[in-house]
Amino acid sequence: MLYELRVYDARAGKLPALNDRFANHTTGFFKDHGIGIVGFWTDEIGRSNQLTYMLSFDSMADREQKWAAFAADKRWQEVRAETEKSGAFVAGIQNSFMRLTPYSPEPHMTTAIQELRIYSPMTGKFPALHDRFANHTMKLFEKHGIENVGYWTADVGTSNKLTYLLGYDGLGDREKKWGAFSDDPEWHKARSASEVDGPLNRRSLNTILRRTSYSP
Repeated sequence: MLYELRVYDARAGKLPALNDRFANHTTGFFKDHGIGIVGFWTDEIGRSNQLTYMLSFDSMADREQKWAAFAADKRWQEVRAETEKSGAFVAGIQNSFMRLTPYSPEPHMTTAIQELRIYSPMTGKFPALHDRFANHTMKLFEKHGIENVGYWTADVGTSNKLTYLLGYDGLGDREKKWGAFSDDPEWHKARSASEVDGPLNRRSLNTILRRTSYSP
């Protein structure tokens, strides 16, 4: 299964209209063309104008075929033209193609908010980082009530980034559970043992997200 993570930077004041178009039109077109929908999110913290969403396909060839069919759909073209009479909704798009790691569960969400985390490992340390997640970190997340939604690595290009989603019941729940995980002696032991020859991760990016009303 191929996953596509897409992040839209909406033009000033256009995020509500963009969400409305996805809710009332675009998601329906995706379904008509057999495009899998994992989720849609907006930032929970700050005043970001971003919309983040994730789609699924059988393969890259399947993605190219289905995306082309969606883009060529006359209904979509008419809706886009009608809704953008006063200007385009989106200023910029970032997208990446990913596949689930061997230790990832099938993506699922039962929680109110999600945390998107992207790790850039140190050179040569990606296998060790994977090993730590598979054998230690994920189990400790579960121990502290943190939902493991999914773990992905890049499918296209030479990126060695690890992208994953966690779930919580709310911001307060996130702070409490992440704090408990960070203070857990088992985590300190696993981290110290895995970093005897140096840290595994070079950089971490994280964003707190909330699913939109129209997201699965």
